[in-house]
Amino acid sequence: MTLRATYRLQFTADFRFADGAALAPYLSRLGVSHVYASPVFAARPGSTHGYDVTDYNRLNPELGSEAEFRAMAAAFRDHGLGLILDFVPNHMGIGGAGNAFWESVLEWGPDSPWAHWFDIDWKAPGMGGKVLFPFLGAPFGVVLVEGGLRLRLDEDGRLAVWAHDSHRLPICPRDYQAVLAQAGSPLAGAFAAMEGAGPTDPRWPDLHRQLAENPPDLDAYEGRPGDPSSWAALASLIAQQHWRASKFNLDADAINYRRFFTISDLAGVRVEHERVFEETHALILSFLREGLADGIRIDHIDGLLDPKGYCLRLRAAVPRRFPLYVEKILGPEEHLPEDWETDGTTGYEFANEIVGVVTDPSGEALLTESYHAFTGRTEPAAEVVHAAKVAVLEGPMAAELAALTSRFAALAAQVPDWADIGQGALRRGLVQVIAALDVYRTYADAEGIAPEGRARIQTALARAAAALPGADPAVLALIGAVLAGDLRDRLPSARADVTEAAMRFQQLSGPVMAKGLEDRALYRYNRLIALNEVGSEPGHHGMAVAAFHLAQATRARTAPRNLLGTSSHDTKRGEDARMRIAAISGHVPLWQQKVAEWHDLLADPGAPIDRNEEYFLYQLLVGAWPATGEPASDLPDRVTEAMLKSVREAGVNSRWVFGDSHYEAALGDFIRRAFASDRFRASFRGFLDHIGGDMLANSLIQTALKFTLPGVPDLYQGAEMLDQSLVDPDNRRPVDFSRRAASLGLLQQPGPLWPGGKPDLARLDEDKLALTARLLQLRAAQPELFATGSYEPLAAEGPAAESFLGFLRQQGGQMLIVAVALHGGTRRPADWEDTRLVLPGWAAGPWHDVISDRPAAGLEPGRLFRHGPVAVLTAGI
Repeated sequence: MTLRATYRLQFTADFRFADGAALAPYLSRLGVSHVYASPVFAARPGSTHGYDVTDYNRLNPELGSEAEFRAMAAAFRDHGLGLILDFVPNHMGIGGAGNAFWESVLEWGPDSPWAHWFDIDWKAPGMGGKVLFPFLGAPFGVVLVEGGLRLRLDEDGRLAVWAHDSHRLPICPRDYQAVLAQAGSPLAGAFAAMEGAGPTDPRWPDLHRQLAENPPDLDAYEGRPGDPSSWAALASLIAQQHWRASKFNLDADAINYRRFFTISDLAGVRVEHERVFEETHALILSFLREGLADGIRIDHIDGLLDPKGYCLRLRAAVPRRFPLYVEKILGPEEHLPEDWETDGTTGYEFANEIVGVVTDPSGEALLTESYHAFTGRTEPAAEVVHAAKVAVLEGPMAAELAALTSRFAALAAQVPDWADIGQGALRRGLVQVIAALDVYRTYADAEGIAPEGRARIQTALARAAAALPGADPAVLALIGAVLAGDLRDRLPSARADVTEAAMRFQQLSGPVMAKGLEDRALYRYNRLIALNEVGSEPGHHGMAVAAFHLAQATRARTAPRNLLGTSSHDTKRGEDARMRIAAISGHVPLWQQKVAEWHDLLADPGAPIDRNEEYFLYQLLVGAWPATGEPASDLPDRVTEAMLKSVREAGVNSRWVFGDSHYEAALGDFIRRAFASDRFRASFRGFLDHIGGDMLANSLIQTALKFTLPGVPDLYQGAEMLDQSLVDPDNRRPVDFSRRAASLGLLQQPGPLWPGGKPDLARLDEDKLALTARLLQLRAAQPELFATGSYEPLAAEGPAAESFLGFLRQQGGQMLIVAVALHGGTRRPADWEDTRLVLPGWAAGPWHDVISDRPAAGLEPGRLFRHGPVAVLTAGI
């Protein structure tokens, strides 16, 4: 099945497989070729996203049965649609109860048949061979004495300590005998006879069944709240277990299992081991081999120890070529390694290219001045990012940093020149090298490192040296020798340890970049938050047209099947919210004036909020406020939740752990004043009306480019109409598919986007849906033109030439011209009338206007943009 365009569906308990099947006729009519499903495998109960998987080889029962999944896949296929599955190999959900594999590890420790799945350091200092369980709401002793830990016999005949009535901590069956003897249970002897029996002994299930039928009296393990001595028996039993329960914030210092970023209830999986790969991929590989699923999207590829080896193993496991996409954030001038044999990334880089090219460069200087003057924040974006990454390493990821430091110190001890490097100096060096990297990770493995990776390491080492004046040069020399693999030649007997240390470094640098850049710096540097997106470079103001063309030509040559994503479950804002905020760049003087006016209307000197976050809020409102009419009743709550998440991620005035409730309350009050103030709403609406044409133009430009540029467009659910969603979970709200299906069915005959030459703000949703459908139908009619067609930039001459973006694509006997008018707010109609499109002589046409379905009136920009900011033309040679 030819891959032309994907449509992302988010499955939840409220949107199940049967609901997905019911959408097949609509999605087929819309024109996509594949459904791209959120994770469908068993996850924690109530999960709204599915990334906290608990069983790789079972479908999530909250989404439906296997029969319903198969029926959905069949419905898709009957309507000409393929299916791509989102898969999460890096981590599993472990908090609460329900992950039998992790609970087996807690129960049996290293002897568990599933211990090899998880990346646990059983020899971590201070842990006594136990795995940390950091989910208590207070220190262990406090929770114990207050009765927050209770020993219970579960329905399956297993003993467990339940923490806060929500987290299950199993008791090792080897300790049952003492518990049962204390209770006077006749089964005590039977369990005593199991001394030395391993977890796979076939006698255990029968004993647990008997225990379930004859529950013991566990009163001896109950105590009196507030009386420490009364809990001594339970404390003694807990002390014998393979887990250590602690207050949640101990994870920063003592975590001894790899986790997803700083999320302790997501534990890393050692999928680099062939046995673990086979055990965790049995079901999804069977779906691929059977043809039930057509392809896979791999979540968080950078979290894996060996991304290349993983991708190649996937390829080898299926006897046909299938679409394979990886969630990978590319840094500046970074390209996905070709030897991974993937079809590309999920498209974060494309989303940043689009918002960059629509951002008006003429407003940069005044916007920067306005931002500095209003907020008082003048530090360069690079400093903001560096400080945020250092703070992450020294704070929530200090335990991971300590473990990595120990690995490097062990290697240093084997080299006479470096044997006296102290762990403190080594730790400081690692912090600065990680903070200096401009990509999420490099990719050294047992085969070595690519020249591109070696160059990035050298650059990071040079930056780290500048940040560490007076430091021993041997520290960075050691780090560089490990990361580039050069130390393997010097220590032949420790080759595997050197490679392991380099790969572990890579597994840490990615999360630090994610938490430091994505989840701190992008909420701290707020000059224009449309540009603050996953994969962006803070401080960069837009993208020149020439650079945009280069990026597209490179994609056409090296990754023609790369996904072109503009919204996802991970983006900071929906694609049209981003386009609306970007429009500010063309109206900076008015923006500057309005921000000062709004501050005077809303500020409360008795409960001030940070002006940097106030500046962020006004932009957020620009993105979320409806184009016409009054805000919906739920918008104040949505904005408040998004702002609270933003300030907690920023970590300046509040945070997720030990946040400032008084500041958060002041912020909530500020937002309520904004929505309640007639004067503010009137002023804000006036500003939006003034820039409304540019906001709509940006959305249509984004849509036109997305569906015509080299690559495979990916539609996030519901985004065929305006997507003004905010950060997750706001972007996972239910979608009104019935409205979209009805609107698609009612679309009238093709015609100009703006018949009167001006945007109709009441038809924003319909205009975007119509343009999306027409371009998807064009892709379906001419698949080879879009799959393999050339990409040739077009230029214009005249007063509006700098605001023109156009390209020509050709394949066989078919040609396509796409032209867009950028930065409309800074151009007069006469500018376009006096601007001329430069075309190669062989592309004379005749040309057909795809949007209006009429012969093109002419190729002069003044004609092309008479009825809208985009033009799409086709011709045969």
